[in-house]
Amino acid sequence: MRVVMIVKHNTERTSEAELWMKQFKDETGIDVEWIDPETIEGEIFATSHDVLEYPTVMVVDSNSTMLQEWNGKLPQFEDVTYVMRSV
Repeated sequence: MRVVMIVKHNTERTSEAELWMKQFKDETGIDVEWIDPETIEGEIFATSHDVLEYPTVMVVDSNSTMLQEWNGKLPQFEDVTYVMRSV
């Protein structure tokens, strides 16, 4: 299971997303994978998961099946860890 953040680099939301990722790692010990939808791999991932808003945070399983997502806003850490614990 992993946490991914889909957000474009060099936008007004980039620094907010970076700060959230750092604080999430510091508080939970869980790394967050950054996916830029303007790369080929990122575009494939975002398209296959119907991501239309940035930032989007997802909890995905080992098959990249989305278990929970938060679109256009950054979730509370507790909400993310709850999903990870309850699966």
